Amino acid sequence: VEMNFTVLAKNKHVNPMLARRELLIDVLHGTDPCPKHDDIKNVVAKKYKADVSTMCCFGFKTHFGGGRSTGFCLIYDSIKDMLKYEPNYRLRRVKILPKRNPCRKAEKELKKKIKKTRAGERRKVLNNRKKELPRHVKAAKKDYLKKLAM
Repeated sequence: VEMNFTVLAKNKHVNPMLARRELLIDVLHGTDPCPKHDDIKNVVAKKYKADVSTMCCFGFKTHFGGGRSTGFCLIYDSIKDMLKYEPNYRLRRVKILPKRNPCRKAEKELKKKIKKTRAGERRKVLNNRKKELPRHVKAAKKDYLKKLAM
């Protein structure tokens, strides 16, 4: 289904310290639901002559009565800048970083199990735990840059 929508930028700021352009975007979509982020990114990329891979759209809220949504769009100068300044949860959304492992429920169940076990068993359970550390995130970012270089 082809969606018809218009993208208007309310506020435009150039932020040289964070190497990005910041846009407050209005999406006019009539009676249709709010378009997907990928569609919005493509339209903004054409309008501002930017690369879709260095863009991040988030925070879209549909106004009461529908027809109009407002959100933010950040256009970084390069992928390196995006990896440096963008928070990890947004990098996960755009599939640059892998999903966290394990899920929240599994972590809570493991925590309960650790509380119940004692001594030697506890050490075994703790060693089996897979927890994401900052070094894992850094490694994932480096791997992503290596893939782009190839």
